Amino acid sequence: MTVTSQMTTRHPVGTQHRAARSLPVVAGIGYSVAWIISLLVGAPNPSVAARGSQVVAAFAGHGGPAVAMFVLAEGVAAAALAVVVIAAARAARRPGARLAGLTGATFGIAAAVVSWAELALGTWLVYGPVAGRRTASAETAYQALMRLDGAKMFLLAAMAVALSVAALTARVLPRWLAPLGFALAASLAVSGLGYVLLAPGLAAAVYVSGVLLLAFVTSTGVTLGTARLNPRRP
Repeated sequence: MTVTSQMTTRHPVGTQHRAARSLPVVAGIGYSVAWIISLLVGAPNPSVAARGSQVVAAFAGHGGPAVAMFVLAEGVAAAALAVVVIAAARAARRPGARLAGLTGATFGIAAAVVSWAELALGTWLVYGPVAGRRTASAETAYQALMRLDGAKMFLLAAMAVALSVAALTARVLPRWLAPLGFALAASLAVSGLGYVLLAPGLAAAVYVSGVLLLAFVTSTGVTLGTARLNPRRP
């Protein structure tokens, strides 16, 4: 085999590897982009304690924006999150970080699964009870949706703690990510409790936890990807 043919054979493989290594960067940035766009599509945002009539009044006539919001925030963003936490678990395959990485990935993937369940439930809410003006069913579905969101926040909090531990115990993630992760976990615990209890006061903490979540997931994806693209030399 000639040198030219060897280079030709290896080039596609190297390109594929580089594309795979950049995937966490794309996913991390895509997570924030999907969430931000979901907030700009004009979907209604009733209180966590909204009654059935309020839910129907809020979503009626806004089915398109509401479903777009669910697709972006609960569908696309969840897929991006799964990519980031799987990349973190793969990077943590070293002594002292393996358990934390696997734990973070487990909770992150579980949160993504809950998001997909929310996508299905939210879509049914819009095209089922809301479209049929069934206020009792709309209230039940909306409360279930809010409580699922609260449960997801607890999973995300556990994910943040695990990945923060990985950042502190091994050179998987930068150490500066750990304080951000712990602050995220604390704020998610508060907002998650508000959503589970349907308590608007506690739920308002989501305005803090939401911003921290975007910063944490995006920073994790970007640092994982750039570290793999530009490995440190001894």
